[in-house]
Amino acid sequence: MLDEKKIRLMTKVSIYEKNEEYGDLVLAHYYREDYVRFGCIRAVLVATLTYWLTVAAYAFYQFENLLKEINNMDYFSVIGKLMLGYVGFLGVIYVLAFLIYNVRYQYAKKGLIAYNRNLKRLIEMAIRDEYVNEVKEVKVQVNKSIGGDDPELDQIIGERGTKE
Repeated sequence: MLDEKKIRLMTKVSIYEKNEEYGDLVLAHYYREDYVRFGCIRAVLVATLTYWLTVAAYAFYQFENLLKEINNMDYFSVIGKLMLGYVGFLGVIYVLAFLIYNVRYQYAKKGLIAYNRNLKRLIEMAIRDEYVNEVKEVKVQVNKSIGGDDPELDQIIGERGTKE
């Protein structure tokens, strides 16, 4: 006999696993601090690469003007402005990454809690079904060997067939 509750639960778990295989389920391996820290480090590395590639592209675009002004440039002020822009850009990116990864973790945590609750219910159902089946089998074997009559047992045997 099929248990509709168990089938629905198994379907929910299966759909969640399929949809979140590379999302929330991967996130379950991290603590919140580790996940946020790792995300911020990735964001800072990408921001660093992006910033310096943008500076290089701008310098390449303005190369002729830079060559004309190279003797009149104050290198310390140019480097200071570049570094100040870099630090400001990194600060903004870090704060945004911190907020985004915290929010992502919170939303994923809700889904993972529901997923774990459904898994626990499935395990409890499986253990209960296994226990009930074992008790029925032992009852049938014991009563058959003793030769006792039990109306409940006769009903169970009638449903499952005789066990010899």
